[in-house]
Amino acid sequence: QYVTMSLTNVASADGGTGGGGSIRVAFLAGDVNQNRVVTLADLGLVNAQLAQLVTAANFLKDVNASGTLTLADKGITNANLTKALPAP
Repeated sequence: QYVTMSLTNVASADGGTGGGGSIRVAFLAGDVNQNRVVTLADLGLVNAQLAQLVTAANFLKDVNASGTLTLADKGITNANLTKALPAP
């Protein structure tokens, strides 16, 4: 899923106002290597982190954002195998 966020009337740190912009963000549960497709590689990456503490280096593998790398993360990734984001 793609989400576009837009901002208007943004003020800058130096006092300028009236700026704006937008950004498009993609979300795909289980795509821990961020290549827009959930594959066996993603499943392997999650599996390799099971029972580890969540850190800045492995937080993407915490698919359900529970704060713990568990079999639930592996299950979610497995359930999404072959799903892909459309081209941006």
